Amino acid sequence: MRCSMKKEYLWVPASQRKMDPSRVGLIQLAYPILLESILRSTVNLIDIAFLSRVSDGVVSAVSVSGQYIMLCQMLASAVATGTLVCINQAIGMKNKEKIDRFATIALAANTTLGLLFGLIFILFSGQLLTIMRLDHDTIEAADRYMRIGGGLMVFQCVEVVFSSICRSMGRTKAPLAINVTANLINLVGNYLAVYHPEFTGLDPVSGVAAASVLSRVASMALASCIAWRAGVRVSFGHLVPFPMDDLRLALSIGIPGGLNNMAYSLSQLMTTSIISLTGTVMVATKVYVNNLVHYVALVGMAFSGANSLMVGYRVGAGNYQEANEIRGLVTRIAVCSNAFFSLLMLLFRIPLMHLFTQNETIIQIAAMIFVIDFFVEIGRALNNSIAGALQATGDVKYQMVVNQLSGWFVSVGGAYVLGIILQWGLYGVWIAFALDELTRGLILLRRWKSQKWVEGAEKRRKMISSNQAAG
Repeated sequence: MRCSMKKEYLWVPASQRKMDPSRVGLIQLAYPILLESILRSTVNLIDIAFLSRVSDGVVSAVSVSGQYIMLCQMLASAVATGTLVCINQAIGMKNKEKIDRFATIALAANTTLGLLFGLIFILFSGQLLTIMRLDHDTIEAADRYMRIGGGLMVFQCVEVVFSSICRSMGRTKAPLAINVTANLINLVGNYLAVYHPEFTGLDPVSGVAAASVLSRVASMALASCIAWRAGVRVSFGHLVPFPMDDLRLALSIGIPGGLNNMAYSLSQLMTTSIISLTGTVMVATKVYVNNLVHYVALVGMAFSGANSLMVGYRVGAGNYQEANEIRGLVTRIAVCSNAFFSLLMLLFRIPLMHLFTQNETIIQIAAMIFVIDFFVEIGRALNNSIAGALQATGDVKYQMVVNQLSGWFVSVGGAYVLGIILQWGLYGVWIAFALDELTRGLILLRRWKSQKWVEGAEKRRKMISSNQAAG
């Protein structure tokens, strides 16, 4: 019976899925998420690959700008994250009105914040980049990228909301089609920007940024159409009278979740600033390695994303036992997957690095970083799978405290002590990354096993179904 139950968690017949979007298997959710993640990551990888043909310094510049943009995208998605958790639980309850209302809240919030942060990037990009202690030429390139890519980030903020809604509504392949479109546009745009700038009238850095923005505009339009066909009706009529109770509920999940992501992004910015003290070569090495090892975790992250959806559906239906079984299965899959792909990356790390640079110093430093990264990926698998499940239940405040403490004391503090004081350089920084991921993962595992999330999940279930205000 237990084996049969696990098979149902992995795959559900098409006839059952048509009747109920919450009846879906992990594999059916994970493989489109995996392909989507590969394509979404490839947008950044294509940018780095083309810009590496200009110089390693330009790669460092764009990476720093990209980290600021990513930080603001995470903040802008805070309310959206909370509302999407509520949407998944509303799907489990079969509450169509709540689905539409929470979708409208997510869209309105991300649009507003995307526009606000875009304005900040346009007006204050120079001041933000000066903090990172980059040289003059690097700051100029980063400034051009930030004003375009960050100034128009609202399109990506909106696209993420629509893509997430499509996935929640059972249109699991829709985000895949959306990202295929984005990649094709980005690839053509980058080629023209770097090799034929006369067609764009822009320098390579500005051209690459513009290509990324255009790709997201197209994918946003496609995602909105698919969400409409899935039956979600986003209408500002759902905001009149303003649904303050629903917003409070979304914020009670979204703000701590957003702070979780902010803590991670800020710690990455700080460690990049620490690494910059050792020179541009180290920053470039970090960029190249990060873009490669990101692929190691994609399978595990895909199952963790599927895990969040399935746990959310079960919590909405009040089926906590199945939520617990799904979380355990996904954690085992994620750990095994990350270990396998990390070892595979180790075998081919030298030829892969040669795709980006011929600088032998960078390649030799990176070769050892890949060894240390094996332990980073084990901790990341544990962390991502459990964090996603806890977020799906609405238990995010505990995560916020853990992520803030570990991010600043273990990741940033450890990077400074090991990398600068002990003079281990980038090796010390990567050891701090491993300690951070393992610390978070083990603490969150203990939290899940305590079952303290069940009480909060039951309370939120009642709030969504009865329109009570979040306390």
